[in-house]
Amino acid sequence: MGKDNKNIGLFGETAVALELIKLGYDVININSSIQNYKNADLIVMNSKTGKSTMVQVKCGTTHNIFVGFVSELDGTIPAIDEKIICPWVFVKVDDDYNTEFYVLSADEAKTLIKAGNDWYVHDFNRQLKGKPIVGMEISWLEGKNTDASSTNLKIQHKAFNNPLGHNSINRWDKIKRLLE
Repeated sequence: MGKDNKNIGLFGETAVALELIKLGYDVININSSIQNYKNADLIVMNSKTGKSTMVQVKCGTTHNIFVGFVSELDGTIPAIDEKIICPWVFVKVDDDYNTEFYVLSADEAKTLIKAGNDWYVHDFNRQLKGKPIVGMEISWLEGKNTDASSTNLKIQHKAFNNPLGHNSINRWDKIKRLLE
């Protein structure tokens, strides 16, 4: 897959919209009328109940998907509680455009992003050279922890204990509940 992040993002948004349409919902891509809307990408509506929710989509092609935040050096993420207002769907795309979907509630997204960033800033054994861009490890979305050592980096660091505690793959029920 090419390195064009705009196309990767559009692909992810479209893939999530299609999954939600398959589940029987109506979907509007907010970015088609407001370029890169800050807190959500899709509006999902249930025509039977009249309920709707917004959904934020983050898409990537590696084991780490950037979440759109930059951390302070002390590990805080400015305005994260105000900016995560709806469910998040992380989309992992491989070279053949196969997708995996990881669905988090807004609270789960906040908790996991904060915990992962805190671990990266404070417990991952290296010195920061600037404010880090915040990322989400696919293994964390699968509910896994990170061991205390990393063979590929040949360094020792503290383990990351995942607060999520479960695999979020294809957990569309987290969006369905909001639309019932």
